Amino acid sequence: MSEQAGTESGIIVVELSADHELEADHVDAVVEVKASAFFTGNAAFTNAREVVVLVRALEELGVPRTAFTLQSVQAEMSEGLLTRSSSAVYMLRIRLEQVERLGDVLAAFSTMKQATLRELKWGYSRELEFRQDWLEELARESVKKARRVAAGLGVKLGGLHRFSEKTLESHLFATGRGGYNAGDDGASVSLSSGGNYLKGRVALGFPLSHRKKVHVMATAEFRGVPTPES
Repeated sequence: MSEQAGTESGIIVVELSADHELEADHVDAVVEVKASAFFTGNAAFTNAREVVVLVRALEELGVPRTAFTLQSVQAEMSEGLLTRSSSAVYMLRIRLEQVERLGDVLAAFSTMKQATLRELKWGYSRELEFRQDWLEELARESVKKARRVAAGLGVKLGGLHRFSEKTLESHLFATGRGGYNAGDDGASVSLSSGGNYLKGRVALGFPLSHRKKVHVMATAEFRGVPTPES
């Protein structure tokens, strides 16, 4: 934790900052599946052969059926007619709660000619809770620091004048830990049957990690009250 303090026009200004790390506890994989038949809703998971193949393959890896959500379906019509035999493109979202299994899931995608990974979105379920804890910690340290500054200046610490906070994020590459990262907002990636899977790693063309660094900053301004002796 770094800190800085100063005074201006009777105001004691304290600036504190701290670095923290967050590790993703889930990841959403957005997958495009090209199928030979058109279905809507849950029927796609039972009747679209290519979608069924994908779901069953991932179920064998421990991904539950409840992890799959159909985000959209686009029919490819022939001669302007829409029928069940029309080919379609399904966009699926797959929630992976066991992030350590992501390598196996990506490897499964690479063996399916009709499936292409389009996006990875990392999730941090307890991020808001952690951010609040970090901010409260900085606020408490700000008061302690301001009291020390006031004592050194020979004044009393008055009430709070202003408080502000700011956070910055950067993503980390978790080397040697089997991590993957496409950023919190995801990143467009492509992995189809041509992908390489060697020694538990999938070659996507860029490093992947699922940890991020959060830099938290807080600025607190307090009023300085002169003592009777001063």
